[in-house]
Amino acid sequence: MDQKTPPTSISGARDDNTGRLVPMSAPVQPKLSTLRQVRKEMAALYHAAQRGDISAEELRGSIYALSQIAKLIEIDKLEERMEVLEKMATAGERAH
Repeated sequence: MDQKTPPTSISGARDDNTGRLVPMSAPVQPKLSTLRQVRKEMAALYHAAQRGDISAEELRGSIYALSQIAKLIEIDKLEERMEVLEKMATAGERAH
């Protein structure tokens, strides 16, 4: 089985017995603090699965985890916006 280019978060070599990727000493950890970064990682994993670098099961688990991270990013942004609106409302009440 020939070695293919892994996505940003997966680095390693193929195990000769199982064909699975075995992580090298320090795999590259993708930054996942924005929805764009999460989307790019999802796409990289999808392409890795298409190439056969990861199994459909590994893809499913990773996509689920990334979906949860994306939801938390969205919630965090909503909380930040709510805080701004609450401060604006409080400042408006003090002005009257």
